[in-house]
Amino acid sequence: MITIFTILVHGFVALVVLPLAVLSLLGGSKPPQGGFLTKYYLAEPRLMLASNVFLLAVGATALSRLAEHFGLVGTETASRLDVWIGVPFMLLLVVFLGLFSRAFLKVRRAERQI
Repeated sequence: MITIFTILVHGFVALVVLPLAVLSLLGGSKPPQGGFLTKYYLAEPRLMLASNVFLLAVGATALSRLAEHFGLVGTETASRLDVWIGVPFMLLLVVFLGLFSRAFLKVRRAERQI
């Protein structure tokens, strides 16, 4: 049993974050201009792509949980979906954190040299 708050969070991820990630992927995963994270995205070119694919995994998890809650899929199917989504989720998390730490170190070194 999930709470109303959890349903709202999963719904937000499924209805807002997931389409934004798909649109960003279709648009070429270009880094945002003028944001406070722009320097990190420019320092590591694949960071934006990794973050968008990671958001797809987060959105798939939210859709799976909502589908189970509303009875669109059975409990067995939902547990199999959790495994099939969970493994790429963890791999993408490790890749994203690795790329972000590389970008952080690159930006830090560049700021120190100035």
